[in-house]
Parts: sequence; C-alpha cells; structure tokens
Amino acid sequence: MNTANEFKAVRNQWQKHNGNYAYHFEQSFKPGETTPEECHQCGAELAEALFAQYGYQVIFATHLDKKHLHNHFVVNAVNPVDGKKLQTDHEFIRRMRAENDRICKAHNLSVISEPKGKGKSYGEWITDKNGGFTWRGMIRDDIDDLIGTATSIKELFDNLTSIGYEINSEGKYIKLSPPGTNTFFRLNKLGKGYSLEELSERIIKQSFPYYKPQVNKSNSYTIAPLIIVQYKFNGSFSNLRKHKGFQGMYLYYLIKLRKFLNSSSAYKKRMPAQMRKDSSVVNEFAEDLQVLSDNNITTIEDLTAFFSNCNNELKSFYEKRNLLNEKLVECDNTEELKVIHKEVENVKDNILQLKSKIRSAERIFKRSETVNQTIQQINNIQKGRKEDVSRSRSNRYSCENINGRS
Repeated sequence: MNTANEFKAVRNQWQKHNGNYAYHFEQSFKPGETTPEECHQCGAELAEALFAQYGYQVIFATHLDKKHLHNHFVVNAVNPVDGKKLQTDHEFIRRMRAENDRICKAHNLSVISEPKGKGKSYGEWITDKNGGFTWRGMIRDDIDDLIGTATSIKELFDNLTSIGYEINSEGKYIKLSPPGTNTFFRLNKLGKGYSLEELSERIIKQSFPYYKPQVNKSNSYTIAPLIIVQYKFNGSFSNLRKHKGFQGMYLYYLIKLRKFLNSSSAYKKRMPAQMRKDSSVVNEFAEDLQVLSDNNITTIEDLTAFFSNCNNELKSFYEKRNLLNEKLVECDNTEELKVIHKEVENVKDNILQLKSKIRSAERIFKRSETVNQTIQQINNIQKGRKEDVSRSRSNRYSCENINGRS
C-alpha cells in the first residue's frame, strides 16, 4: 500500500473527509553549510519531534537539486491513534520554529533570528514576530533563494515550478500556490520588493549593477504653481462666468480663498462657513484650476468629455500594462527584460498622471455647485457691507447739515 492510500485509509477509518487531507512543510538550510547526510538527519529529528512521537503519519524526502539543501515533509492531517486532526495554529507554528532552531543549533547550523518580509497582515506580523511560519513568508524565502541565479522572470517562475509551485498568470494579477496548499497568493501582496515590476528590477540590477531606470520626464504631468496677480473685473461675476465658465469661477474663488487665508479673524467671521472648509484644501482648488486651464475646459460638456477621455486612456494604459506584464513573464533575455521594464515604468507614470486628472475632474463635478453658491454668498456679503458703509456716510452728512455745518 502506498503512502496516499495509507493516509486515505486513516481518514476513512475516522470518517474525516472535510478540510485539509494533509499538510506540507519545508526545512531549508544555508547553501554550503551542511552535507546531504546531515540535512537528512535533521529532517528525521524534526519529523520525530513534531509528528511521529504524537502518532501522526509523516513522510519526508531530502532534495539535493538546489544550492540550498532542503527537506520536504508531508503529514496526514488525521491522527490514526485518536482520529484528531492536526491543528496548524500559531502555537503549533511557534513550536515548529523552536524545534527546528533547537535541532539546527545542536548541529552547529545557522538559524534565522529575524525573518524578513514586509507587507504582512497583522496576524502574519504577530506570527513572524514570535518566530512562526506563514505561507507568504515561505514564498518570499523561496523567491529570495532562487532569484539570485535567475536571468529573467520566466526563469524565476520555472525554478519555482520545479520545486512544486503552481503559477497562475491569467487575469490582472500573477498568483502563486506553494506546495502543500491549494491557496493562491497574489504576487503584489507579498510585500515590498515582490511585485512583478520589482522582481524584474531586482533581476536587472543583479545582472547590471549600475543600472538605473530612466523614466521619460518629458511626458510627466506636474501642477504648475499658481501665481496670483491683481485683476480688475468689469461688470458682475455672472458676466464673467458667462465668458469664462469653470475657469473664471475657479480663478475668482481661488483669489477669494487666498484673501481669506491672509485676512484678519474679523474678516473671516463675516465670510461663509464653506470658505473655512475650502481654505484647508486650497491646493486642490489650484490643481483643479490648472487642469481646467491646461485642457481649455469651460463648460460642463467640456468637463464630461475630458473625464470620459481620461477614463478611456486609463483603460488603454491598464491593458498595455497587462500586456507588458505578460511579456515580463515570458521574457527569457535580460536585455529585453531591461527594455520592457522601462516601458512598464513609463506606463506607470502615465497611469498616475491620468488618475490625478480624473480626481480633479471628479472634484470639479462634486464642488462646482457649492463653489457657485459660496461665491454668491460672498458677493451678497460684500454688497451688504458696501450698502452699510454708504448708509453710514449719508447719516453723517445729514447730521452735519442739521448742526449747521457745511
């Protein structure tokens, strides 16, 4: 009877047909630090300490196909003695790490005192902090072990496949499933340094130590600083808005906001409450005015067309990025990888620029009516102030005439 049938017979005996049937674990050693015989001995000791002494069925094999010698363990999830299932909780992971470290120290082998890896969930962070095992941590370690000899993303993925990984490159994200689990983990969720673009850059840098990505800055989108000068408007704001549209409205309101920020508290108290709220995001209004000016947007129709065009462009850049990611996966030449990586950087810049423009357009859609109402309130307040001053002067002149002054 082979191992798989033995495992199945135990599950059938205890009627345990739900959940995980078996678990896979790996024990790796630093390249050149141990011999195949010692590696196998350490595996036997770990299998005894964690599984065999508690009655669990376990089979392990020592692999010598990589620079780092390592053992693979497959454990039946159901205990043949009492029918209880193996609990791979945080406590078990901590015990596994402790037993592994004990065995390695007994053989004068190095242990990992501070497991690396960023971008973890809180649960993973706690587990790693206490010396535990996580699937994402295992994937990161395997990638770090294999990337040093890879000259392309394709070669890295081929190496991962050779040690039991399943790679799914369909769809928007690359996903990996390590041996021992049916779960897929997104590459861009492994943490900093493990996205497809970052892995390609790591491969390029190790092949070209002095390589620095050159991003085409000529197409970059920047918000020019807004220079406020003194303008004299003839006529009412309604006439200005008629000729200038959104640009006139935002320019007028920005001037009022700048004045509001530089005025006394007495002046601020007279102004609409909305101005206090808007003055805290005056830079956003400046960015939005820049977008309106650069793209000659004056009407709601112009803004709608601009918003639609930006979204269409963004969609096309997303499609281009996906195609480039597919090329990264298939590319097996370091020089070509370098060219594709530069294209990816340019596409990322264009996506960021378009997202910034779309955010501005969305803010303008959302705020335009409120801005218009606030401007009307400002004008009414200022008009009322002028009437108060005029009435005060008229009263003064009347009093002077009554007193006989001329």
